[in-house]
Amino acid sequence: MSEIIRRLEAKDKKTSAEFELVNGLLFLEKAGNKRLCVPNSESLRSLFLGERHNATGHFGYKKTAANLLQRFWWPTMMRDAQLYVETCQVCQRDKPRTQAPLGLLKPLPIPKRPGESLSMDFVDTLVTSKSGMRQIFVIVDRFSKYARLIAMPETAKTEYVIRLFKENWVRDFELPKSIVSDRDVRFTSELWKAAAAEQGTQLQMTSGNHPEANGQAEQMNRVVQHLLRHYITPNQVDWDEKLALVASLYNNVVHSATGVSLNSLHLTFSPKLSLDFLLPNIQPTVALGTLEFAYRYEQKMQEAVEHMQKAQAAMIESENKHRRPSTFQVGDRVWVKSSELGQEFGISRKLMPLYFGPWEVLDIVGTDPDGPSYVIRIPGHLRTHPVFHASKLAASKETDQFPSRRLMLPPTMGRGRH
Repeated sequence: MSEIIRRLEAKDKKTSAEFELVNGLLFLEKAGNKRLCVPNSESLRSLFLGERHNATGHFGYKKTAANLLQRFWWPTMMRDAQLYVETCQVCQRDKPRTQAPLGLLKPLPIPKRPGESLSMDFVDTLVTSKSGMRQIFVIVDRFSKYARLIAMPETAKTEYVIRLFKENWVRDFELPKSIVSDRDVRFTSELWKAAAAEQGTQLQMTSGNHPEANGQAEQMNRVVQHLLRHYITPNQVDWDEKLALVASLYNNVVHSATGVSLNSLHLTFSPKLSLDFLLPNIQPTVALGTLEFAYRYEQKMQEAVEHMQKAQAAMIESENKHRRPSTFQVGDRVWVKSSELGQEFGISRKLMPLYFGPWEVLDIVGTDPDGPSYVIRIPGHLRTHPVFHASKLAASKETDQFPSRRLMLPPTMGRGRH
């Protein structure tokens, strides 16, 4: 710009007629609108960008640049506006992300046989039954998909859950090699960990508030709620009396992932239904304990594995079309979804920022089926598990091009009210 000013002062006729000096200030005139030419001063350009971006309600960079162009101009204005807005902490904190979620689907390996690996979860029905039950302890075999559903009171402690597990699963099917669960306090308790270690069972816990990673149990939860709606009374207080029926109906259907019924794969046979007794027994049978029976069962398991492999491959291909790989590294700064953190008393969730941070990535951990989880350096007073799945995070976009920009973030997630 200094060269343009020099030429104008020298009355150089080669200088564009669009430029004009007024009281020592350079203006650019386009479409009858005179715009002040801003010199290559970071502090001035940061000031103007900040004022206009804030004045336009933190909308996108195009609106910010269009607002600036009404009064100002410099050669790299559009590019600077884009970088300024992309790195605006207020925008990063408060605006939803429209990109595909982070974390490519990488399912857990298919177990080799029934009883080897389980998924567990608790379903809160929000209704206390006549017998004082409110929650459902869901246990699903990850190979056969066979499930057990156990009613329990809302106040059930870890000791009670361990007893239910032994009485309703271990007694019939022995101990599993691994258990997949969320981070419910009963699953993270030292007593549960000690019991698992004593039994030689490996615990695989998903990252906090990420139920998708325990997909089989979550899918079973939806099925249970769906079936209960069909059979409970209008006042809903008999739901626990219907659990045995719901489990029976579920376990006797052919599962799409295996191609056979859950009972036949887990128990080696399918219990007869009422209509079966109306038909003559003409199906060929093989005696239990014979080599022929063992051969046919092994063949059924191999066919089920092939079905599961195909279903898993199709699911991976379908899901990953709508996901992005997560590339966060230790030392990166990220935003954490506010829904993953505690809510301050008297503060509306709807009006809260969508993200808090940015905070540092300390470690990459976890074996969640849909991508990695990260240990984040969150403030200690938040008292929440510091491990978050990639889908709960957003990259912090930062630049050193605008060192004099004003900090616009108010204090958030601090001690007490703000």
